Amino acid sequence: MIDWFRRRRLAPWCVGVAVLTPGWAHAQAQSSAANPASAPPSASNQTAIVPVEAPPPAAGAAGAVDPADLAAPQPLWRLDIDAPDALRKLLRSYLDLARFQAEGQADGDQINLVELRRLVVSAPEQARSLVEAEGYFGAQITVRVTDAQDGQPMVVNLKVDPGPQTRVSKVQIIYEGELDARLSNGEKRAQELTESLLAGFGLQEGQVFKQAEWSAAKNATLARLRAEGYPVASWSGTSVTVDAEARTASLFLVADSGPAFFYGNIRVEGLKRQPASAITNLAPFSRGAPYQEAQLVDLQDRIQKINLFDNVFVTTEVDPTNAAAVPVVVQVHEMPLQQASVGVGISSDTGPRMTLEHLHRQPFDADWQAKSKLQVGRDDSNVQLDLTSHPWPGRRRGLISGQLSFQIDDDNALTTSQRLRVGRLREGDRMERTDYLEFQRAKVTSEEGVTVSQASSLAGTAQWIFRNVDSQILPTVGTTTTVSATAGHTFSTLESSGYFGRGYARLTGYLPLPWNWYLSARGEWGQVIARDSVSVPDTLLFRAGGDESVRGYAYRSLGVPSNGIVVGGRSLLTSSVEVAHPLLKSMPSLWGAVFVDAGDAAANPSDLHIKLGYGAGLRWRSPVGPLKLDVAYGRDVQQLRVHFSVGISL
Repeated sequence: MIDWFRRRRLAPWCVGVAVLTPGWAHAQAQSSAANPASAPPSASNQTAIVPVEAPPPAAGAAGAVDPADLAAPQPLWRLDIDAPDALRKLLRSYLDLARFQAEGQADGDQINLVELRRLVVSAPEQARSLVEAEGYFGAQITVRVTDAQDGQPMVVNLKVDPGPQTRVSKVQIIYEGELDARLSNGEKRAQELTESLLAGFGLQEGQVFKQAEWSAAKNATLARLRAEGYPVASWSGTSVTVDAEARTASLFLVADSGPAFFYGNIRVEGLKRQPASAITNLAPFSRGAPYQEAQLVDLQDRIQKINLFDNVFVTTEVDPTNAAAVPVVVQVHEMPLQQASVGVGISSDTGPRMTLEHLHRQPFDADWQAKSKLQVGRDDSNVQLDLTSHPWPGRRRGLISGQLSFQIDDDNALTTSQRLRVGRLREGDRMERTDYLEFQRAKVTSEEGVTVSQASSLAGTAQWIFRNVDSQILPTVGTTTTVSATAGHTFSTLESSGYFGRGYARLTGYLPLPWNWYLSARGEWGQVIARDSVSVPDTLLFRAGGDESVRGYAYRSLGVPSNGIVVGGRSLLTSSVEVAHPLLKSMPSLWGAVFVDAGDAAANPSDLHIKLGYGAGLRWRSPVGPLKLDVAYGRDVQQLRVHFSVGISL
């Protein structure tokens, strides 16, 4: 046996499979074939261990382990990996030889000679498995060991010449089970599903074949097939055929879809007071419709939003014997029947305030919710009652609302208003529509008690709200849009009565920018159409200025001057542009921002004179929404103004 480790006489070496010395006969260093199924080695795909200076033969049986090796001093050695950066990092992390070296350096304990010999011989094959997982099926791997000399440790050099990566040349998916039968019958939905699965497969032609991406692609495709009506689908078989010389991989997969599933009845568990219809009316599917996993998630999300249950879980009983009518099980836990809260807050627009709110989730045993609110503030006080029905079929809900409000503006003018609204709300995933009939009455009096404006109206309104953002609470990308149209008749004792129309639109956009900057922009337009002599309630007219309008100007201070105060105008135009950036890495929710606002409200479009405000501020992106503190300069009033709003529920 060759005793070169113990005798410390090893010169630089490599051992080829054809010239293995007796002491290494048990460790084959030949490469695995490029094809994962194994094939004979080729000249472009092999591991070389060829002697540079062969040590003299030793006595003893071939392949036996000399006990002296186990008792010999632990060798000092170093592993060098000669490979491209990405592969070198991979080998350093997962190669046993590298791991033992790292552990030995960490605890000061080196492995013995026998163990080192085993690791050296097994390193090429292990390295090949690792680089093949990254798509290198034709790699040439060489191991060279240099003996310790002149006080330097022994060096084990692993060289990897990966060559070009193997790329996918073909992807083929075939199906068994009911999906195959539907394809044979030319069913359009089945064809669209299979085409979508193939187009969305994680490894497409021309991409580099990697083991991790191959596994991920199979898992994702199977998960999607299960989610699209075949929840017991499985892979019957998958294979990869690699052409080492052409550097190509052909992917072949067979999926057994199992039976197609269809919805049965919805069974609700956990109800005590609330009706089952509050849940079943929200279902985005009907009995007999094809099963889709996303619809179950959607139903769960809808139930959570109606504010009747604090715990919701939606599932199905996936049993192939019930595939034609799989039951949907909804487990809920009801929230308390009544809930009350007290809050305090302060804002730069309306000053300090205190609120008392009460919610009854089934008043008088009716399938409605009643929310009452009392707010007492320095500049804004009101009492309000909102009645909202439990969901009706088609995601519709009934609305009844009444409000009495008192508001003091910056010029000490007092606006009192009353409204009664009856309507219907239709909720959608991204769009919400509200149609209602409303009676309003508003009166504006000056500080001296002079009535400047007084009118009532009966009008119908249609309002649409579109939301397409990544988060409704803290959006960073997307848009929100509000559009409303109103038509009705006014009644006034000060001026003429008559018909009027009102239009309003507000668009807000969010866009992430390079270098961790975020842009938000807003545009707002409003117009009331009526004869000049017709008086319109002030609450239906427009004013600008304040935290959510044109910063740098007092709240509702931009409008139409009348008898020494400001009243609402029939035309509105505002805009805003803001860029923000996180201030500290340790506090990513704290942002700094700079902004420019512009706009005005006037009696008609020709009287609009755009006012400009600009400044800077802080943003704290709290879990309940952003809290803002801004300092803005109003160019037309030539003064600084602080804008902020803080509220706390007790």
